[in-house]
Amino acid sequence: MFYTLIWTLSIATFCVPTPIDTPDTWRPFDHPSVSTRSFAAFSRPGRVLTVASDIPQRVHQVLFDEGDMVPGQYGTMVSIILLDSSVEKEMLRGSQIALEISTNEEIRAKLVMGQMETAARILSRDLQRIRELHTRGDASESALDQAILAEEEARVSLEIAQVTRTAAAAASLAAASEVAVNVARIDKLSLKAPAGWRVEQRNTEPGAGVVPGEPLMVFVDLSYFEIDVQMVEEEIQVLSTGSLKIQRVSSGAPIAGTVKFVAAIPDLLTRRRRVVIRIPAEEIDLDLLETGGGIEMRVSLDVPNQSGGVRVPHRFLGRRLEQWVLKTENGKLHVVTPVRSDEDGWIVLPGDLPAAAVIVAP
Repeated sequence: MFYTLIWTLSIATFCVPTPIDTPDTWRPFDHPSVSTRSFAAFSRPGRVLTVASDIPQRVHQVLFDEGDMVPGQYGTMVSIILLDSSVEKEMLRGSQIALEISTNEEIRAKLVMGQMETAARILSRDLQRIRELHTRGDASESALDQAILAEEEARVSLEIAQVTRTAAAAASLAAASEVAVNVARIDKLSLKAPAGWRVEQRNTEPGAGVVPGEPLMVFVDLSYFEIDVQMVEEEIQVLSTGSLKIQRVSSGAPIAGTVKFVAAIPDLLTRRRRVVIRIPAEEIDLDLLETGGGIEMRVSLDVPNQSGGVRVPHRFLGRRLEQWVLKTENGKLHVVTPVRSDEDGWIVLPGDLPAAAVIVAP
């Protein structure tokens, strides 16, 4: 079983942008100030499969041990546990013999029916000839009666042969169905798992009894990993902007991941929703004994700061007496409030500056 441990850190800090080239004009509201929210989570395998049997039986053979990779083409089903099927195999052998007998009976009935059809045709022609002779007076009433009786007996025999053939065909189908049922029973006694998955747990040994529904082995898909992060609504809204960054805590290496799922139902206490991030296995450099699960990740997200501040390069900010001002293209000055500065510019509160404003250097 896997238990996901998530630490959520809501760290509201002004991010330090990369140096920018200063153009001749600037749209302040295209560059809002942002705060970086950080979350810590631990990776887990993308999929987990628990193998159990729904048939009470004894384990005959366990084909893989913990840590083994199931061989074969990825995704195909491969036998991993064989339950005792000696009784079912004997039942299969008996049903196969019964199927062979039924098939032979069907062939025999088909041949008999063919023979009866030939006899009926011959006797029908004989009856027609004797009737013609009787009409001319060349055949007696007794000969005609005998011909009619023989033709009637042949017709009845043909109908009996047809019924016998139908019954033999039905018996053959029933025997084939019994064979299929026994094959399916034996197949259910061979428990399978997808190729390319890794054995995470082995909970049984040959000779052990099987309780229906009891986990026998656990498999994990290590082709990708997932981390869960709990986010509030404003954080979820900016996920589509591409500002999501993932970093391995131990090495600081950046990792590429994509948002796979966003829960619709929030937590009743925190009002946060679960966000599942998928990470391809090739994104994580693993040491010899590492499997990719349980690796601490740091997820960071740039969220627009609720203060409403915008970023302005140094040369666009001017002063008029004691006031700081921005000048728009039409020459109008707007008073702003500087909050802080860095090497690239100022974070200012825009005041009455229009949202579509384009500013120029004063």
